[in-house]
Amino acid sequence: MKVTRLGHLFKRGDTYYVAWRVAGKLVMRSTGETNRKLAETKRREIMAPFAVGNDVTALQNVKAHLEHKQGALATLDDERNPPLTVGEAWPVFIASQNRPDTGKATLGVYELTWGRYWKWMKDNHPTIKFMRDVTPDIASEFAGWLISEGRSPNTYNKYMNVMALVFRVVKDKARLTSNPWDSIQRKRLETHGRRELTIKELRKVCTTATGDLRLMVAIGLYTGLRLGDCATLRWVEIDLARGLIMRIPNKTGRRSRKPVMVPIHPTLRALLEEIPDADKEEYVLPRIASDYARHHSYVTDRIQALFKKCKIQTTRAIEGRKMAQVEVGFHSLRHSFVSLCREANAPLSVVEAIVGHSNPAMTRHYTHTSEAAALSAVSSLPSIMSEEEPKALPPAPAPRLVDADAVLAIFEGANSKNWQSKLAELHVLVEKTTKAGTP
Repeated sequence: MKVTRLGHLFKRGDTYYVAWRVAGKLVMRSTGETNRKLAETKRREIMAPFAVGNDVTALQNVKAHLEHKQGALATLDDERNPPLTVGEAWPVFIASQNRPDTGKATLGVYELTWGRYWKWMKDNHPTIKFMRDVTPDIASEFAGWLISEGRSPNTYNKYMNVMALVFRVVKDKARLTSNPWDSIQRKRLETHGRRELTIKELRKVCTTATGDLRLMVAIGLYTGLRLGDCATLRWVEIDLARGLIMRIPNKTGRRSRKPVMVPIHPTLRALLEEIPDADKEEYVLPRIASDYARHHSYVTDRIQALFKKCKIQTTRAIEGRKMAQVEVGFHSLRHSFVSLCREANAPLSVVEAIVGHSNPAMTRHYTHTSEAAALSAVSSLPSIMSEEEPKALPPAPAPRLVDADAVLAIFEGANSKNWQSKLAELHVLVEKTTKAGTP
């Protein structure tokens, strides 16, 4: 590879430059001199490494020169367009179109998590300003601090996942070449779920609760719905005529719009029918829905206070952890609902269909569940809203199902010319069946 190693001077403005070629490529460099004699001396200094070296050495010098220029350009770019700082990361994350479509309450938890990390950075690495300067070693150090603070494996994993998520979303603006949190191994989870309540405990809770909290507990106990679904249940999701609650769960609603259909237990029906029509606003529990919208902890705190008032131990100490494990909470009502259904000999597939389990491991025996089977399962549950057994309303009649043979006959006779009349015929059949099933 040919390299012209002497170079020649040329003038641009008042300054002399040296120009030479490497493998046909023109390379230029300023001497910084305006006097030709001094520029000639500078030329010899610049060209000295090329004059004595071979082609490889010449190319290495050119490469070093170009890298120096690239470094200078990168520094200049940082000055004109600074990379993202750790303090600026959260608002950039929130404004990004690439972040997941996360609910408001979850985003609030993410913000608190990120805020604790930022405070830790300011306390432990005050000189680290930019996101791209956070190394895997710093990430590992923060992970170690969480462990020393006695965080549970579940909380530890949530921190790591939030950190990795924020860094991933702001990657371009932060000019990251890698995500320091990807190399942090997550902890194996030790599951300590909420336990179900005994009948005695359930009676105590139901008789102690007052006002909207009493209805909230009844909804949780007799539907198996989660806290957020109970707190934000709407009247339009309740069909008292059919004796059904049809709700798209908050937990799965962003992935699937399939609702769960929960039969209304006679005791719950009685409580719902006690509410005057004039008081039936959008939400069944307007105050609780408002509190939940502000922050779910407002509702959780009321529930936990109710359990403590009933002398129910809600937490238990876990060896090696500073924070106690929550053992009883609103989710315990969901477990109690499942247990009561199973004690009433309701088929597992029916129970799982009612509570809307989405985990394949939890739906191992899942089959199609009819309204009649679900209604039978829920109606068999005991009434435990008072110390004395109240007279429950009789279960709603099982829905009349449209005769499958009749429907099949209509469709078999349909074609491109008569499909509209056949559709009308089908509507008539459904209407007659519905009326026949109305008490």
